[in-house]
Order: sequence, then structure tokens, then C-alpha cells
Amino acid sequence: MHLLPNFFFRSASAKSTRLMHYNVQENRKQQAYVAVRFPEQVVHFFGGVIHNTMWYLNQLAGEFLLSRVDFVSERKLAGCGRVALSIFLMLCFSVGRNGATEPTVTDPALVDMGRRTEELQQLRFGMFICWSFSTFSGMEWTRDIESVDFFQASGCDTDQWCRTAKESGMGYILFLTKHHDGFCLWDTQTTDRKVTESPLGIDVLAQLRESCDKYGIKLALYFSEGEWRWPGPRQQNGGGLKPEMKKSQLKELLTQYGPIQYIWFDHAIGTGGLPHDETTAWCKQLQPECFIGFNHGDQASADIRLGERGRPGPLDDQTAAGPHMRDAPGSKYRLAEFTYPIQPSRPKGAKWFYSHPDNDDVCLSAEKIYADYLGAEKYGNIYSLDIGPMPDGQLRPIDVATLLKVGQYVRGEIKPPPLPISQGQSSSASSVWQLNQNYGPRAAFDGDPSTRWGAEEDSRSGWLAVDLGQPITIDHAVIDEGDWDRVRRFELQFLQHDQWKTVSGGTTLGPNKELKFEPVQSQHFRLNILEAKDVPTIHEFTLW
Repeated sequence: MHLLPNFFFRSASAKSTRLMHYNVQENRKQQAYVAVRFPEQVVHFFGGVIHNTMWYLNQLAGEFLLSRVDFVSERKLAGCGRVALSIFLMLCFSVGRNGATEPTVTDPALVDMGRRTEELQQLRFGMFICWSFSTFSGMEWTRDIESVDFFQASGCDTDQWCRTAKESGMGYILFLTKHHDGFCLWDTQTTDRKVTESPLGIDVLAQLRESCDKYGIKLALYFSEGEWRWPGPRQQNGGGLKPEMKKSQLKELLTQYGPIQYIWFDHAIGTGGLPHDETTAWCKQLQPECFIGFNHGDQASADIRLGERGRPGPLDDQTAAGPHMRDAPGSKYRLAEFTYPIQPSRPKGAKWFYSHPDNDDVCLSAEKIYADYLGAEKYGNIYSLDIGPMPDGQLRPIDVATLLKVGQYVRGEIKPPPLPISQGQSSSASSVWQLNQNYGPRAAFDGDPSTRWGAEEDSRSGWLAVDLGQPITIDHAVIDEGDWDRVRRFELQFLQHDQWKTVSGGTTLGPNKELKFEPVQSQHFRLNILEAKDVPTIHEFTLW
């Protein structure tokens, strides 16, 4: 069987991302389909020839879709001529954008799911880019915006995004194509509510695709299933119904922007009128190797378990998917993803998008991020760290600096500091908020400042304890209450001869309260909150 493939190339149009499709058939009954992307930087000795030839073909073809061209058949080739032509075609077209072919199976039944799962797991760590109306509103959800001029981006540096991802040890970018407001970050033909009609005037997704290929980064897509502006009976949180438009948009995304590793469907405002099983089937029809996941709702057809504000964990631990996943696990799950923002929660601004100038220097530590990278590696997860570009289309300097340090940890260029002795240890508490284990005691010992323990409703006191597994000498603790400012009197205690003894104490806590004391040895320690003005809640309790 000849490796005479389907070739896909982008058109030269700045705003359009049409594809020209050259189909070569081996014979009328059996055809071999292999999709490859033309390289931006090809092998040196063939680079000029291929580039100029394909540019010329691009100009001749324009926007026309060339299909099913009987390019060559085995019977028309003989001897050395056939061999020479085959070698030429292989040299020209079998090299992908990053120097390797990327086969795409056209029949969902023929997808090697084991291979695809391993490929996704090898990506391990990625950057979740959220950049849309909410970048400019300072709110997580931005409703009632009529004009696309609201998107006042002054630039779009997708090369910086991809370069930073590459240098940080990341394998992919997960890109927000459309949020619940319906503003599309690609040059869709389904609506004028799109970035190419905004003052920025460029197809951001097309530019990102090129940058991803340039830096050897894979691409995945976020897509809101519904929109507030769509008609029909209201679904959850006001989402409307327009299933055919949903299908049309997905078709554009899956046929005009090259291979997509997976789609992160946001179910927050409903399905848009196309149920999850039909959504999955439609996507698989367009790109069979693309994995599909839903952050909540029906999970029966999902390949990947998404984890909005989740954590590293085994695939059979549904709690690792975070507080929004309250649905039964899907039987087709192949691997788990988790995501959360690089910016810890703050009173002002959004969290998943660029937030507020007051938060420009607020960022999770490189050590926290690297610890979750190791957790993802341990459990075979993929870890999508959310980064919100600024209005000028660049990543915040503090995010870049933090991620580059993570990259040094990943490559072993520097060694991370030791973890707190208490991190990941067995824990308990006096009570838990609404019996929701996402607010259980483990949240205070997970190394994640975005999670927290909360005591039961209406409580004004409570305790939080940790079992270190064996007696260990401790000489200081750090307690992070965040900005809640609720604690008014507390004690730090250790267990000795079945009695709790106080080693330190005080009145208020606030962010990252450090307590130093004479060394004590014990297996059990607890924070005993004696008085609070509201329900006690603690982000992190660490012992050193």
C-alpha cells in the first residue's frame, strides 16, 4: 500500500482558514487516508522547493476545495519511475510541521484508543488560555454585551504564549474558543459576534495554530456548549438552544484548524440543545482521534474526565475532578485532566481571566505548580494550568517568571525546596461545610492555596488536625486563612500522652501567619480555633 496521503494546507488568506484538500486514492475499493500538516520549517535541502511549490499551488487553488483528485495509480506507474515519484512524494509530504507525520484515522471504529491515551498522557502539562470579554469586564461571566468592540485587545502575542509553554515543560495549549457570551475567538462564518469583527481584527485561533506548530506545542480547545443569547427554553443558568449552530461551529473548529487533541466542553449553561452523546458522536465523525470531555453533566460518552478546580488523582477517584463534578463517572473514561487558575482567589476581579491591576503580582508558587505536575505524572493525568493574558495579548510577567521556574524544576536544572511535613498527610476536623468533602480537612493539607477547609454552617469555632504518621520534631507552622479574616482566637497544639498541649497561639490569622516555637516532637498536631466571627475556614495549614 502506497503512503500517498491526504494533504491539508492553510490558505494564504489572512482572515480565512479554509483548507485545500488533495486526496490521492490507491484504488476505487480500498483507500489509504493519512493526514499530514505541511511544515513551516522543513528539511533544509528540500525547504525552498517545497515552500515555493506549495505557495504556487496555494495561489492557483485560492479558496477552492480540491477533492478526490486521481493523482496517480499503481497501474500508471512502473519500475524506477514509480519508485522515484513515491520517494519524492514521501520526502515532500511525509514530514509534519514539527518533523513527524501525524496520522489521522477517518473511521472512529479504527482509532487505537490505547495509543491515543498514551499520547495525551505524554503531554502531561499544558497552558489553559482564557482571553475574551471577561478580560475586560473583570467578572468571570460577562453578560449583556452587544458590541464586539467591547473586546479592546491591543495586541495578540501567541508566539509568547507558546514559547513560554515550551520553556515551562508544557506539551499543549488548551484555548478558549468561545465562552457563554458567544464571542468567538476564530473567524467563524456562523455569526458576526467574532474576533475578526472586533478592533483586533485577526483570527486568534489561526494565529495560535501557527505558533503552536512553530514551537512544537499541541492544541486542545475549550468550547461553551450553550450561549445566553441563543433562543428557546432556558436551560441552567440561562443558556439557550441552537443545536445546529453548535454543530456548525464545532465543524469549523474540527475541520479548519488541524489536529485537536481534545475538546473541553463547558456545561455550565446547558448543552445548547445537542445532548452529550450526540455532541461526542458529531465530533468523532469530524476528528475520530480527538478526545471529548464535559466538566459536568452526562458523562456516558466522555473519553476524558475533566477536573474544573480539580487535583491530581487516580481515574477511579471522582472527587479529584473537583467541586463541580457531581455526576456519575463515565464508563468510557481513558484518562483524567484537572485545571485551576494560576492566580489564587482574591476579592477583586475574575479568576480564570486576567483579573485586576491590584492582582498583577499575585500568583501561585512555582513549587505548588511543580508539585501538581509531579502528581499528574504519578497518576497519568494531564494538568491544564489556567493563564489569563492581559489586554495587550501578552502573559503577565509574574506568570512567565513563575512558569519558567517550573520549567527549570521539570528539566532538573534546579531542585525544589522540601515540601511541608504535613502536606498530604492524614487529616481530620471538627466538622465540614455542608458535609461537602471538597471543603473537607484534606483541602488544608494539599499544598493548594485555592482550596480550603470549612467548618459546619453557623459554627464559630472548630479544629483542624493532622496525623504525621510517626513522631516528628516540629519548630514552626504557617497557617493561611486567606483574606477571610474570621478567626479571633486560636491555639496551635500537639498531642502528648493523650492530652493536647498548646505550643503557640494568638488572635487573628489572615494570609500566611507564621508561628515559631521551641521544637516539639509529636505525631499529632492541631489548629484549635476557639473564637471566630463567622464560619472558620483555612486554606493551608503547614508544619515544618
